[in-house]
Amino acid sequence: MMYSFIYKSATELATLIREQKASSEEIVKEHLDYIKSTNNKFNALISIFEEEALETAKTRDIEAKNGQFLGPLHGVPVTIKEQFWIKGKSSTANFKMLKDFIGPEDAVVVQRIKASGAVILGQTNVPQNLLDFQVWGDLYPEGKNPYNSDHTPGGSTGGGAAALAAGFTPLELGTDFGGSVRIPASFCGLYGLKPTDKTVPLHGNLPLPKGANTFLIHMAQAGPLGRNLEDVETLWKVIKGPHESDRNIPQIDWKEPVDKPLSEFKIAWTDAWPGYEASNEVSSKLKELIDKLDAEGTKTHKQTPSDNLHEDSLKLFMSLFPYVISNGTPWFVRAIIKFQLKKGLLKGSPRYWEVLNKAFKLHINHYAEVMLTKSQITQKWEEYFREYDFLICPVSFGPAYKRCKLGSKLTYEGKELKYLDYVFPYLACFNASGNPAVTIPLGLSKEGLPVGVQIVGPHWSEPQLLAFAKKVAALTPGFVRPEGLL
Repeated sequence: MMYSFIYKSATELATLIREQKASSEEIVKEHLDYIKSTNNKFNALISIFEEEALETAKTRDIEAKNGQFLGPLHGVPVTIKEQFWIKGKSSTANFKMLKDFIGPEDAVVVQRIKASGAVILGQTNVPQNLLDFQVWGDLYPEGKNPYNSDHTPGGSTGGGAAALAAGFTPLELGTDFGGSVRIPASFCGLYGLKPTDKTVPLHGNLPLPKGANTFLIHMAQAGPLGRNLEDVETLWKVIKGPHESDRNIPQIDWKEPVDKPLSEFKIAWTDAWPGYEASNEVSSKLKELIDKLDAEGTKTHKQTPSDNLHEDSLKLFMSLFPYVISNGTPWFVRAIIKFQLKKGLLKGSPRYWEVLNKAFKLHINHYAEVMLTKSQITQKWEEYFREYDFLICPVSFGPAYKRCKLGSKLTYEGKELKYLDYVFPYLACFNASGNPAVTIPLGLSKEGLPVGVQIVGPHWSEPQLLAFAKKVAALTPGFVRPEGLL
């Protein structure tokens, strides 16, 4: 079958619809047909809203003919990570204890996506309880990487990243709590944005256990993934900003980006944090990028913060982590969660167990101390960014690894790593500090797997961060399609 719209960007599709050169219905139908024929190779989507999507597309076409455009994504197909509430649809986090949870209403970010005119194709696959860098769980088949199905697409927005890389959708709404946008974006050759902490409303972002009213949420943000930065920026603008449901989201005076050449930027970079270097593959691609920036006159400096700020940020993450994943639970449930973490995600990483043991008591005095530490660490990162515009650094030790049992040791370039150390040290520090970060692809590794890096900025710097990232992306191969599709 010949496809006309698969792999076109959301921006391109929106323009076609706006200029009456294509209908939303035919664009959506083509994507649905392609998903139905190919999704079983990667298990990227776990539900398809075929009837609703086609009906919505028809409505968007009528509106378009009448010159009524709802927003920048009018008629454009998108996918949504399964964790978000969509009214009347399952939201289970791939966990049997939540299998009966149905979204009572649309999450705020879903409301905003619908209001922008987008057409939701379906929901994308996630790991159990959103707590892995792979995609597996109690309810859905295992998610696979379109570049090599033996490998993970990343997590927890792994299904969404696989959907984008395979051409099933031009845009995905994900979340980042310890790298859940940036890891899949890097492993699947995409662009992804983790916004500044507390800038996107959180209501409806998680399925709730029976009897629970809410979750205490820190360090997690909804964020977009796409095959180019224009699409990522468009979706970010749609979802950001305060809402009456979440008084923790302030009204930000977002500064317009200054249009300046690369030669006027001062950039820090690193391919290694203390105790956590990157692989030769990642380091060489990162250094190639720095060399290209140097050739453009960018002022680059290999410089990381001093005073153990990176390691302190990782410990801060682990100190807050239990409050996010287990608040409101009885002590015996917390004990089970802690046991499962130690034998799985944190297997072989005892340096964090003492921190976790203390945090899992959920004591108010400890929580107050942790929040003070968070404020202090955030301030130290902001001071670092007074000297540099942005920081370029790895997303992971290497490219996507082979799918394996949670907690297994991972090997790349002959080096054996603890499961957690392959990605966690490069990412969670910026969830703890709240800084925004955008992931850009740097092409494929010698094994044919994508390699990406992240560009990190000060709080509320997204407009300038994205503008800079676009200039950087112009020096790279950009998104490279997986072989063997279409």
